[in-house]
Amino acid sequence: MALSSNLDQSVTYTHAVKAILLNRILLVLSFIGLFVAGSLSLEMYLNVVLPCGPGHGCAVVASDPSSRLFGILPVAYIGFAGYILFAGLAIARALTVVNDRKLVQIGFAASVGGAIYSVYLQYLSFFHIHAVCPYCLTSAITMVITVIAYAMLNGTVGNQESPTSDLSKVDTWLVTGLPVVLVLGLAMMASNDRAPRNLAPNAKIKDPGVNDLVTKDSKVFGDIDAPITVVEFADLCCPACQKTSPQVKEFVMQHMGKVRLVFKDFPLSIHPLGKLTATVSECAQESGRFWDFAMGIMGLQRQPESVDEVLGVAKSCGLKPDDIRKRLQDPKDPVYDRVATDLNLGHAVGVESTPTFFILAKSFKTQTAGPRDVLTLLNSDTYKPILTGNG
Repeated sequence: MALSSNLDQSVTYTHAVKAILLNRILLVLSFIGLFVAGSLSLEMYLNVVLPCGPGHGCAVVASDPSSRLFGILPVAYIGFAGYILFAGLAIARALTVVNDRKLVQIGFAASVGGAIYSVYLQYLSFFHIHAVCPYCLTSAITMVITVIAYAMLNGTVGNQESPTSDLSKVDTWLVTGLPVVLVLGLAMMASNDRAPRNLAPNAKIKDPGVNDLVTKDSKVFGDIDAPITVVEFADLCCPACQKTSPQVKEFVMQHMGKVRLVFKDFPLSIHPLGKLTATVSECAQESGRFWDFAMGIMGLQRQPESVDEVLGVAKSCGLKPDDIRKRLQDPKDPVYDRVATDLNLGHAVGVESTPTFFILAKSFKTQTAGPRDVLTLLNSDTYKPILTGNG
């Protein structure tokens, strides 16, 4: 009997220690999630530029419709609220019973739902948007680990555990220290650069004007004498460009005579067919079919899968694929020089990601915008007098 009693006490003690450790892990995970989701929320709310690496996947993913639930509520806000729930549950368990059945089951159910949605978003990111946001990926991994930890904690439910109203030293440090670290971390993120965005600090041309950005052979849509010029540096294979560029072109159509759009090739190395597609677009420009070809590629709403698909779009615009193939085989063809000229200009004015827009108007300072703020800026009070004919 004594041996059995000792074994029971040992098992109870082991489950208790396991539950406490798992709850601490869940508390730390919740604050990791709060930092990640909080950073993405700041990007949405304050339009800050998050450190994201050379691929700029954060901006691409953030500009996709999947970043908003029902096209309205940013997913980042939902994630932040979810992690607040997880943090609250972990703190509540630390103050009472770490393996409280009800609190554990609420957290477990919420974590399963969150993990499924997070993995689904990563599926869209990898296979439909073709871009990776490190913050979103970190959040998805955090959610999966959270599910595993909750499943393990759920296994301790039903074992006797002595309630306590006093936090241990470790729990006290976690409960008080993690919020401080979170606030400081988010404060640093909030201090990042805001719009105008996408410009390198070492740009050679600091304040580009019309003469710097527009030449006689530029690809122009709209009235050549329009008082407002929007210069777009874009990659036809870029998902963010494919979403935003047609919207800007539509804006120009709605304000004919007031705005013109100038397109500059800025193919990114992360898009395998980006440079080739830009080169084909220059062939289309020579035949007066650039905008047909550009909208055809962007209308795919994904990266082209092959050279044949790119040439298929060119054929649908009235171009001859065989002629284009011959030109692509000649490295001295002038279309390559025109793409290189646009790229060099983009680097000179500080472009780092696509799409980047420069908005120019007489008597106004040149403004820059990214995919999420270009239309807001064009519709602002700054340009309203020109657009309405009162300026």
